[in-house]
Amino acid sequence: MTGVMNASRQANSDARPDTVGERMNAADTPFAALVRREALATLIAPEASPGEPALIELGRAVVSAVIGSLALGGAERILLDWAASCAKRYRVRIVVLRDVQPEWPVPRGLEVTRLGSKDLIPQLEGVGAAIAAAGNRVVLCHMLTAAERQALTRGGAYPVPVLHNASAGWIEPADALSDSHCVIAVSRTAAKELQAAGCRTPSVVIHHIPGTPTPRPDARREWRVCWAVPQEALVIGMIGAVKPQKAYPRALRVLAALVERRDAYLVILGGPIGRDGMLAWRAALTQAMRLGIEERVRLPGFVPNAADCLPAFDLLLNTSRYEGLSIATLEALVAGLPVVASDVGGQGEISAPGLALLPFAASDIAWACAVDTALRRRPALPAWRGFPSHRLWTLFHLLPPLERGADVLFVTANLNAGGAQRSLVNLALALKESLRFEIAVCGNSSSAHFSHKLEQAELRVYRSAASRDCFDHAEAILRRIVAGRFGTVCFWNVDAKVKLVLAKVLGVTEVRLVDVSPGGYSFEEMRATRAFQEWIAFSEDEYYARLDRLVLKYCGAAPPAATGKVSVIPNGVAGQGCAPMRAAAAVPRIVVSGRIAPSKFLIEAVAAMRVLWREYPHAELHLLGRAEQRYAAYAQDLLNAIGPDLGTRVFLHGAVSDAPERLAGFSVALVLGERQGCPNAVLEALAAGLPVIANDSGGTRELVIDGRTGLLLPGCDPCEIAAALARVIGDPAWARCLSEAGRRHVVRRFSMKRMVTAYRNLFRCA
Repeated sequence: MTGVMNASRQANSDARPDTVGERMNAADTPFAALVRREALATLIAPEASPGEPALIELGRAVVSAVIGSLALGGAERILLDWAASCAKRYRVRIVVLRDVQPEWPVPRGLEVTRLGSKDLIPQLEGVGAAIAAAGNRVVLCHMLTAAERQALTRGGAYPVPVLHNASAGWIEPADALSDSHCVIAVSRTAAKELQAAGCRTPSVVIHHIPGTPTPRPDARREWRVCWAVPQEALVIGMIGAVKPQKAYPRALRVLAALVERRDAYLVILGGPIGRDGMLAWRAALTQAMRLGIEERVRLPGFVPNAADCLPAFDLLLNTSRYEGLSIATLEALVAGLPVVASDVGGQGEISAPGLALLPFAASDIAWACAVDTALRRRPALPAWRGFPSHRLWTLFHLLPPLERGADVLFVTANLNAGGAQRSLVNLALALKESLRFEIAVCGNSSSAHFSHKLEQAELRVYRSAASRDCFDHAEAILRRIVAGRFGTVCFWNVDAKVKLVLAKVLGVTEVRLVDVSPGGYSFEEMRATRAFQEWIAFSEDEYYARLDRLVLKYCGAAPPAATGKVSVIPNGVAGQGCAPMRAAAAVPRIVVSGRIAPSKFLIEAVAAMRVLWREYPHAELHLLGRAEQRYAAYAQDLLNAIGPDLGTRVFLHGAVSDAPERLAGFSVALVLGERQGCPNAVLEALAAGLPVIANDSGGTRELVIDGRTGLLLPGCDPCEIAAALARVIGDPAWARCLSEAGRRHVVRRFSMKRMVTAYRNLFRCA
């Protein structure tokens, strides 16, 4: 047996280089542990290659906003939260039209210009000119009128109105918002009301999520002392200016119902504001006296940062008639307080364990019972606590009106040695003479081979960010789209969160969006981000509805929201000419080419070899590929499964850049996987003239026609795999028929030329 194997290795020395397995076979027993470590290192790819693409160059952007005032309201809080969060990364310029007292304190690091309430229109024209001169002409406008935004436009800026309230609180009619390329609303309800009112300007929703509070240790005691409230009493808090929409008389009736069985107090942080503020204030005082609970009510007035008072509350109550998206409600939930609120506006659009919603018209008894129920347990913190919603605001600060261009930007996850990346690189090299495009890579690549091929072809390739943060990648790509005036963005095996964020932002533009999806796996990844979709107020149905084309790699099912937008473009492979005729090898050599990952069923392949070795003890299994760092544990399990056969009957080749060229040196290709698209490993093996054994997954059945171009197995059972391998190995003439038919099938239906033509046509009409 040893002589046969040595002869086989000598005969095939030109077909493959030295492998880790061979070195282990030659190693002495004392070095076995060292060689196993070397084998594991061969299996596991590094986190990043030093030869991967360079980062895209991004300068420090200027971002601008204009607001009516810095009064102690939710709109003003949203603006200042955003500005404080991004002051270190950007040059932040805030323009305040009117001075009021009291107002929010301005965070450090911001450039604030105050117009002082007089001659606003000519001053705003100058502000617009200054914004345009700074390079980024976009300016978000909070609580401005159409006339004020138009003055900014005359100065050269691109104003974007922000709608902070439900229709009952709008400061102008819906048609006044048609002076911009988009409108931002703080809740889905507000956006729907805007559309229902006839506004045709594209709208987008951003749910602002406040930061996580850091209360002082003694805040609860100090505030209760300040308000003259007993330390052990139940304190219900309310936050907001006193005006009719807040319905404070309802809250007082709820308190009256509670004090019959609890030592309860109501603290309202806010004072009268607006035209009817004093009327609402007097109504609240009168109601408290009529109910005989005036000793249980505290009215401290406005507090500059009301969130500091939350530790002194046991529950937050919000009885508003209408809301856009209550910042006070969100702050209380982030702080871990239970909240009982009216189900109006955007109150229920961000779910949280501590939030109880009631119809505004519910009875006072129902409200009091809801408060009692909410106080019985301390709610869990919401999952969205700490979510960086300010990043979404920033993206719209960086999005000017875009004219549709002709160039294409491919966006891919990495340039590792995988099938998806190989198909992209092959396509890019074939398209470079007929299409202008760039490639943005949203992650580290463990191999530099594909990067070098693209660089040698003088194609522009860059990484979007060094981090794994989806917002970092989305922002860099957005800024490149704006600078390069790309007309089409093509997602190619990209993280679902990056796709969602970019599609949401580009949804208000005419930029064409194409998603090249491998099929079921991509759809499952998208479904797994449902919590993220809720937080960014952009669902997977909205994503697929926004796409211009969804490209599948095989004829499979697509999400219903993409109906009418699906194209099927299989991968292509170079395979013209005749396959070399080979005599049956003395030692059957089975090859598996691809990633080392649980989805590739490599441990099952090793188990199948153990069955096969009963009949063909000299058969060899060769693994071409490496595992990403996240699959290091699986690589170790694989090595354990191989055991003593490493180097005698199982050989690890590690990452190989020329896998398609090596395949002709093997006898049979084994391709296992789940949720396959159009697997390149199958295409390349068929093109190389190898008989292919594969499991029936995704588009594999379109390549491997059972009994004609290969063997298609129902699953990955080791015994079934071994039986299929034995059939092919034991009948060389039939194996040759399979390989010839498989190669003809690939040349006819899956050529690179067909793939390139299909994508060229797609980008012309997407």
